[in-house]
Amino acid sequence: MDEVRVWLVRSPLPRAAAARLSGLLDERERARAAALDPVGRLRFVAAHGAARLLAAASAGVAPQALRWAYGPHGKPEVDGVRVSLSHSGDLAAVALTPARAVGVDVQRHTPGLDPLAMSARYFPAGEAGLVAASGERAAEFARLWARKEACVKATGGRLTQGLALPVAGGPVVAGAYHVVDVPVPAGFAGAVALCGPEPFRVTTAWWSVTE
Repeated sequence: MDEVRVWLVRSPLPRAAAARLSGLLDERERARAAALDPVGRLRFVAAHGAARLLAAASAGVAPQALRWAYGPHGKPEVDGVRVSLSHSGDLAAVALTPARAVGVDVQRHTPGLDPLAMSARYFPAGEAGLVAASGERAAEFARLWARKEACVKATGGRLTQGLALPVAGGPVVAGAYHVVDVPVPAGFAGAVALCGPEPFRVTTAWWSVTE
């Protein structure tokens, strides 16, 4: 059975750790980080620095030597390793597998978001009904959204292509993905998906900058 490892990353990191990770980023990553506000920059550095260290270790190369190949919508890949990363608020997730194309997503329960209106606008009617019937609407909305986005990220597409995917009925989505929820801290939802309907094993751990 295929295996996926998911690491969770909290930010901000200590200043020295953030500086170390920033020094590992490539020119494209540094340019993207520089365009963000200070909080967003620290979160970006934590997520992308962790992804670089983890992928480099899996590929057997030095972090500075790792060269990403980017898909048409910016999904990073490297020879021999399937990679996906996501960040929302102060939480990031990095998923790695040697197997099929992978997508991971974390979603913060956004304060002030109207889950009823959002699900009615973007989700299939049955899933909008699940959100409406839930005692924790924000959590249910975030759970479904994370599952949709994980599927889309597995193929390197855009979220707008996946909002109509029926992800609530089980792990197999449209015969094209296998998606499962992953444990994340309270106030967040998380999911990981692989292309293809076959099941897989997931292990989840917290990442520290010493890895």
